[in-house]
Amino acid sequence: MNISENPQPGGVETVSKMPNEMPDAADYVLDLRTVLKSVLKWSWLIVVLGLVGLVYGLNKTTQFNPSYTAKMIISPQAPAPGFGSGGTSNSAAGLTSRIAAVLGGPGASSGGEMFERLKLVVKSQQLARRLDERHGFSREIFASSWDSEKGDWKPKVKMEPSWRQRLDTFLHQTQNLSIGTEALARAVGGMVQFVKVGETQFWEVQIKHSDPEIALRWLIIIFAEADKLLRDQDRAKMRQQVQFLQERVKTAELAGLRVALYGALIGQEKSRHMMESGLPYAANIVEPAYASALK
Repeated sequence: MNISENPQPGGVETVSKMPNEMPDAADYVLDLRTVLKSVLKWSWLIVVLGLVGLVYGLNKTTQFNPSYTAKMIISPQAPAPGFGSGGTSNSAAGLTSRIAAVLGGPGASSGGEMFERLKLVVKSQQLARRLDERHGFSREIFASSWDSEKGDWKPKVKMEPSWRQRLDTFLHQTQNLSIGTEALARAVGGMVQFVKVGETQFWEVQIKHSDPEIALRWLIIIFAEADKLLRDQDRAKMRQQVQFLQERVKTAELAGLRVALYGALIGQEKSRHMMESGLPYAANIVEPAYASALK
């Protein structure tokens, strides 16, 4: 510290601090009274936020509806016996393989490809239309909009749109669909879940519902109809392929080409026998469907 050379009036000398000298510790003292006043000043905001959170939590708790899970374990179906050589020569067998690659079909598709088709079919409108025609799924899934006494859909009540609906319309994010095939396909596709079982090749198919019997029945029906739909699609394609091969056999002049076409027809017959066997077509059922007893 340096004592100033010019004393102040009255003989009192002042003490000046060096610029690099640390301030006194008393400068960092926190006044708790000031902090308490600030907290009390904004305490109403804390109370309001707490009440809002409490009301929101109670609302979610009262609206919570525990569900049961119906599940089954499947594995992708191995490819069916396809276009074989049928005892033909190597050149004819190679030509038969080329014909198989061009035609495709169930005999040429792999198990993984068939399983991917199964997952896509579950979300398709073709399956939704079949579920509605054969099992009346739309009346069950959209039961709140179905008038059982009149046997018809309830008329829509026109209401003034809320601010959220106006905002959705402005942002082109409206998701309201009239009850029909597309709405049913979206509902079924969102309902069925495919979950891989660990690092294995198996998959677990799940449906959740508040009623375990409904969840189990829907799972059995949806999987069976999706499997039948794939079988029917491939059966129709196989008929077209057989008709094409038969026509080509009649017009083929080269002996090697005729033998290759016959080999392709033999492969089609093998696939046809597997298709008509009545076994699961797209995936093997490892564990049959059941509903969990726990919510």
